[in-house]
Amino acid sequence: MLPHINFSDYIDPKEMCELLKRLIQIPSINGDETKVAEEIIRILEKEGIETYELIESAPGRGNLIIDIRGKRGNGFNLMIIGHADVVPAGEGWTVPPFAGIERNGWIYGRGAFDNKGQVTVMVYLAILLHRLGLDFKGKVRLLIAADEETQHPNHGVRYLIKHRPDVFKGIHGAIGELGGLVRINNKEFQMIIFGEKSSATYDIIVVGEGKHSSTPYGVKNPIDSLAKILLRIPDGVFFISNPVKKALKKTLGFYSYFLTNRITNKLIIKLIEKKNKELARSLHALTHITIAKTMVYGGTAENVIPREAKATVDLRGFPEQNEKDLRKIITKYCRGIEIRLRTYIPSTYTNPENSLLHNAICDVIRTLKYEPLPVFMTGTSDSAWLRKLGIPVFHFFVTKHTIDCFNPHMADEKIHIDDLMLALQGYYYLIMKLS
Repeated sequence: MLPHINFSDYIDPKEMCELLKRLIQIPSINGDETKVAEEIIRILEKEGIETYELIESAPGRGNLIIDIRGKRGNGFNLMIIGHADVVPAGEGWTVPPFAGIERNGWIYGRGAFDNKGQVTVMVYLAILLHRLGLDFKGKVRLLIAADEETQHPNHGVRYLIKHRPDVFKGIHGAIGELGGLVRINNKEFQMIIFGEKSSATYDIIVVGEGKHSSTPYGVKNPIDSLAKILLRIPDGVFFISNPVKKALKKTLGFYSYFLTNRITNKLIIKLIEKKNKELARSLHALTHITIAKTMVYGGTAENVIPREAKATVDLRGFPEQNEKDLRKIITKYCRGIEIRLRTYIPSTYTNPENSLLHNAICDVIRTLKYEPLPVFMTGTSDSAWLRKLGIPVFHFFVTKHTIDCFNPHMADEKIHIDDLMLALQGYYYLIMKLS
């Protein structure tokens, strides 16, 4: 039996909103995560919480660790991971992206959902547990990391694994970023993300002659050659991963067959596209090793045919593929052309079967009157590196409003006050359930 408490007696939603607004007002794009941490530390110290540590990988690139230990002795040691960095604002905003505007209960700004909203909930989870007298077993370790968005090997979680492995010692399970409410056929589900695809980015480099543009006849132009190569590369290669197949079958039952069958897959996705393009794109990504052309470079002057042209492609695979497997796929379309690896993040997943943490999350979701939905994420996150350490990781963040999980980096990014409070309840109930 989970304890029934009136959360608003202990946490004022306005407190949470004010912190989130201040965090949004720190434009921590590839930096300034320490400023985010310092704002949080000020709140913690005001509350009398001093069990924290700030670890910088470089000036301004701070990782904040907050430990909250229960007074009822040893138990499940849970880590919750968020991140303080954000992506650039981009175009299309109707409000200033770093102002932290509040309208009709919604907080707008870059990072409102990904991931400063979750970070705010993490901070107030520590405060809630503290105000309730730490009446639980085990330990909660909150990690607010730097540099999740760019996944630089010398910052954030990867830096901590390399230089401070003690941060992850003794952790029995972890909660990663994102999650939330989705509706399927008028039924409401809360996502439990149990795995994610890999990401391998490559540069395709074509070399030509480099001549003046006034005499182009017979010149080997690398831009022409590169364009032909890019047109040959498809947007995906059909592949059904075993953990994805299991999740689709659990969600869709018999109908999952039509998605996981090569012949009917294309037809089904085309039909879905007519009603919901974003859903069609997501289902395509779950049933294909995707290939996206993301950047093209070539030329240094408008009147010179360049000697070199380069394009970057991003491949997303499954646990069954490693980097060499993905390289073979792109090489098939670029024979005789130089290919250089830029970055690689492996695909990882945690088996939900017989998992104490997963079962506890499902119980909490059902307690809150929703149904759990297993999701294999098409993006990447810091969870990959924790799973590589053998730590089971699920992403869980309960919300009242539907989440645009297909476009976390969209313009006018926002989160509702009610979502912050419900997510806080979800985390608190999870700790009580594990306790």
